[in-house]
Amino acid sequence: MEKQDDLTLMKPRSYRRVLAAGFRLYTENFRRFFKASWQMVLLYAVSCGALGTLSAIKIPEMTTMMMQQMMFTQTLSWELIQQYLLTAVELLALTLLAIATMSLASATLLNKLSEHKETGSISTPAHWLTATPRLMGRTMKGVFLTLLVLFIPMAFFFALLALADYLSPQFTIRHITTVLITFGISTLIVALLALPLTTVLMKYIMEATSGYWRTLGQCYGRGLRHWGLLFLVYFISLLMVELASLLVMMPAHILNFANQQAHTGLLIGDPLGMPSYMLPLTFFTFMFCSWIDFYILQVTLVHNYYLYGSIETEETERKELGSLPKNLGEE
Repeated sequence: MEKQDDLTLMKPRSYRRVLAAGFRLYTENFRRFFKASWQMVLLYAVSCGALGTLSAIKIPEMTTMMMQQMMFTQTLSWELIQQYLLTAVELLALTLLAIATMSLASATLLNKLSEHKETGSISTPAHWLTATPRLMGRTMKGVFLTLLVLFIPMAFFFALLALADYLSPQFTIRHITTVLITFGISTLIVALLALPLTTVLMKYIMEATSGYWRTLGQCYGRGLRHWGLLFLVYFISLLMVELASLLVMMPAHILNFANQQAHTGLLIGDPLGMPSYMLPLTFFTFMFCSWIDFYILQVTLVHNYYLYGSIETEETERKELGSLPKNLGEE
C-alpha cells in the first residue's frame, strides 16, 4: 500500500519526487504502455522515416542543384524554384503529419495515465487501441493549439523584421548580427515563459471539462506561480532524455551527415558515391530510430503528468487555506 501511495497523482511533490515518481511509474508499467501504444507509434515512426529521408536526401540534392546553377548562370530557373518550393511544402506536410501521429500515439499513453488518475493503477490493455476518440482528439487539438500559441510571438518578431526592411531596405542584412542576437534572446524568453503551457495542456487533456482557451486563461497563472518547479523538472528531465535520444538517433544523424557531405562534394567535381540502396536504408534507419526515440521522449510526458498532479494539489490546498479565515469568521 505504501508503495502505491508513493505513486499517487494528487500529492504535492518537490522536483526530486516528481522526477522519481515519473521514472518509477514509467519503468514499472512500461510493458503496459508499450502494448497500448506500439501500433500507433509505428505510424509515427513511418512518418518520421519519410520526413527524415526527405530532409537527408532531397534537401541536400535540391540545395546542390541551386548552388551549381548559381555558379554557372548567376540566376535560378523558375523550374528549379518551383521544385524547391514543392519540396518545402512536402517537408511542412510531413512535419505536421509527424506531430499529429505523435500526438495520437501519446494519447494511448495518456489514456493509461487517465486510468491511473482514477484508480491508482494501470491495467494491461486488452487490445492495442485503448484511447478513446475524444481523448485522441483533445490531445491532438491541444498540441496544435499550444504550438499556435508559441508561433504567435515568433510571427510577431518576423513581422517587425519585415516592417523594418520595408521602411529601411536591407535592414536585416546590414544588422544581421544584432538581428540574430535579438532573435536568440527572444526565443529563450518565449521558451521560458512557455513552461506553464505544459501543465495547461495536461489539464486540458486529462480533465476534459472546458475548452483549451478557457483552460489557458484559468491555469497559465498557476503555472507561473510554480515556474521554479517546472524549470527544475524539465531541465533535468530533458537533459537526460536528450542525451539518450542523441545516442538512439546517432545512426540517423550519421546518414544525414553522409548525404550532406556527398552532395557537397559534387560542387567540387567529386562523384556522388552513394550506394543504390541509400534511399531505403535512410528511410528504415530514421523509422526504427524514431520508434525507439518515442518511448524515450515519453519519460517527459509522465513527468508532466506528476507536475500537473502536484500543482493541482497545491493550488487546491492554497484555496482552502485562503478561505479558512473567512469560514472561521462566519462561525
